[in-house]
Amino acid sequence: LIFSCCVNAEQMEIFDGPEGSEYQVHYIAYTSTFLEPEIAKQYQLIRSKALGVINISIIKVAPDGTRKAIGGSVETRMSNDIQQQQFLSFKQVVEGPAIYYLSQFQFAESEMLTFDVTIYSEGSVRPMKLRFSQSFFND
Repeated sequence: LIFSCCVNAEQMEIFDGPEGSEYQVHYIAYTSTFLEPEIAKQYQLIRSKALGVINISIIKVAPDGTRKAIGGSVETRMSNDIQQQQFLSFKQVVEGPAIYYLSQFQFAESEMLTFDVTIYSEGSVRPMKLRFSQSFFND
């Protein structure tokens, strides 16, 4: 449900998994004002023109195509264009079969932020790493 506000802007990386499976890591970052007030309250997120939200989920795809959301741990280092860094902490949200990780971060108007994400899926010691950059605007 929390993904629905920006589902068209979602991005995905694919990683090899064990025994012919694969992991799909879906991620999206957006300004928290895109969330409806009741949704923000439900997930204990603060709506502000200076706060963003990052949402990450992990899907394991079996060799037969069966898809299942899985848990794990998510670590993210965020940096701006002058290399100031911040480490983001995530909270896990489980809704029925869906599992995702949410974090909030502060940004300045038109600031370009780079996110270095490391994910360990349940039971795995091999990290999945991805990097993306995005500009944020106060809407």
